[in-house]
Amino acid sequence: MDPLGTTPSKTTVQIDVNGPITQMYRRHDKMGMTGISRFVLLFVMEVLVNIPGLFTLRKAYRKGKRTKSTEPIVACVGDNLDEVNGIAITSRIMLAKLREQNRKIYLFGVAFHSKPPRIEGPDQSVILAPGRYSMQQAGYPASEVTLIQFKSVIRFLREKSIDLIELQTPGPVALLCLIAAKFAGIKTVSHYRTDILTYSKLLIKNRLGVWSINTVTKLVTLWAGPVITPSIAYSQKVAEMGIPADRIFKLPRGVDLKDFTPNKAALGTWQKLGLPSSGFKLLYVGRISREKNLDRILEIFPDLVSTHPQISITFVGDGPYREPLEKKLHGIPGVHFTGVILGEELSSLFASADLFVFPSLTDTFGNSVVEALASGTPCITSNLGGPREIILDGVCGLVFDPSISGDFQAKILTLAQDAQMHARFKLKARERALEFSYDNASQAFWNFYSQQFLDSH
Repeated sequence: MDPLGTTPSKTTVQIDVNGPITQMYRRHDKMGMTGISRFVLLFVMEVLVNIPGLFTLRKAYRKGKRTKSTEPIVACVGDNLDEVNGIAITSRIMLAKLREQNRKIYLFGVAFHSKPPRIEGPDQSVILAPGRYSMQQAGYPASEVTLIQFKSVIRFLREKSIDLIELQTPGPVALLCLIAAKFAGIKTVSHYRTDILTYSKLLIKNRLGVWSINTVTKLVTLWAGPVITPSIAYSQKVAEMGIPADRIFKLPRGVDLKDFTPNKAALGTWQKLGLPSSGFKLLYVGRISREKNLDRILEIFPDLVSTHPQISITFVGDGPYREPLEKKLHGIPGVHFTGVILGEELSSLFASADLFVFPSLTDTFGNSVVEALASGTPCITSNLGGPREIILDGVCGLVFDPSISGDFQAKILTLAQDAQMHARFKLKARERALEFSYDNASQAFWNFYSQQFLDSH
């Protein structure tokens, strides 16, 4: 028995002839029609088999319902919390901040297929339960779509007496948790923090796959109750699903700023990576994937560098689109790919760059944009999505219109050629970033949780 009182699926060993042996704790397949069909069948079976457990949970909540407390016990539930991604990292930091304030809050998800189910943290506040089945996530082969063991969800809710659940991602883990919560009468809210509806159209060719993801996303968002969004742009997108305005709440996002400051700039940063330190240096940091609109850089950079050879661009990160993008930009001077960089080296790159470029049209927020500003580096973003709301146009960066041909290139040249404007933006960048602290965000989220809990009583 594992710490959650459930038995992990039978362990198998996956042998990759080109790599190391990988231990698997459940069956894990590639995305495809067979995998999707198996997933749906197993999902239905998980629900049916655990109906007696749902009735036990419901009975327990009706007997022990708390009515006098003004402080809720909160669970934040996510689908990919055992991976390296922005949501997983942010969730853990927010959890730590609220735990420091003695708030009763837990992070609940499912263990990755190559990792054992476990409980983490000095206060055992991160629970990664066993999965039943998983398959690769379309467009992100290092990520997965997972069916959690439903009995571990029921057990967690019952043992921790959860009062309020935030569904951080509208996936199958969240859907099963939502079913259990509705059955027991637990208050739920959802968080639309990734533009899944747009991503599915861009990344998935299989129509059934797109339909399945969109259906689950809309079902969770509509059924969960109040919806948290990180920006006005995505509040509007949620409203387009049919969510009334009084159920949509824009809450501030937090970014860990202590490691990102202008004083991390160092003359030797670029040389250590074998990159030129002279000229006007553009920087992109993030997942290298098609939905980040990196083709916009591909469109403009050959012409840009041919007329302004002092301009270079460095891509920091990895992803499914890295290899195709490298091939398309091969032979063009001033283009560099570093792969993933973390820690002091990344902080130094942010602070040593001249301009951070982030052409995405679909990001709900943009942590890397705030990190760049905190490092004293002006930014250019598109006028679509959440990053546009971070940048004060003409104060700490510029905003381009993707519908206007040449506007992105023109905005880059504006800052590359106007030293006074560039210097003015650098001074304002850090000031703007400080508005997105984790302290501010954690307090706003707890106030929201408390109010929702009180309203439900």
